[in-house]
Amino acid sequence: MLQIAVAVLYFINKVLLSLEKKSGWQIGILASCLAIFYFYSLDLYLLVGLEVGFMAILIFGLINHNQEIKYENMLYLVMIILLIFLYFVLKNSTLLEFLISLDFILAIFFLAKKKSLIGWIFMLLGHFMMGYFTYTNHQTFFAMMQFFSVFVSIFAIYRNRPFTAQ
Repeated sequence: MLQIAVAVLYFINKVLLSLEKKSGWQIGILASCLAIFYFYSLDLYLLVGLEVGFMAILIFGLINHNQEIKYENMLYLVMIILLIFLYFVLKNSTLLEFLISLDFILAIFFLAKKKSLIGWIFMLLGHFMMGYFTYTNHQTFFAMMQFFSVFVSIFAIYRNRPFTAQ
């Protein structure tokens, strides 16, 4: 049940963020809270720790939605802490877990900094990897939602592409 709730909320989060809706950040915070318990129940402690950092970045995105960026130094501090955390726990996780974590950190970071195109490209890659990872760990519904999120990421990339003069 928790798998379904997390997957659906994160999917809604991506759809709303791709449409630049403030509620996307709020749904993301809720999804992140539930994901902490979900990943803990699967003994994926690396992802538990990263969800705490994601929540901080999602809160930053919520605070700065459609505004000039405030508290940017806090965002950099969270990023540094997350990257140090990743470095020290790499020895206890697979390379794929590390790459997924790093990718989603960068995706949320760039979206929070309003660098949408780069953020959505990282998001696309992250969903491919997370879909594969969760499928191989028999989390079929979660994997399916990750692959659906690939399409949301493609839509967001298309929406945020730079316009070229004809």
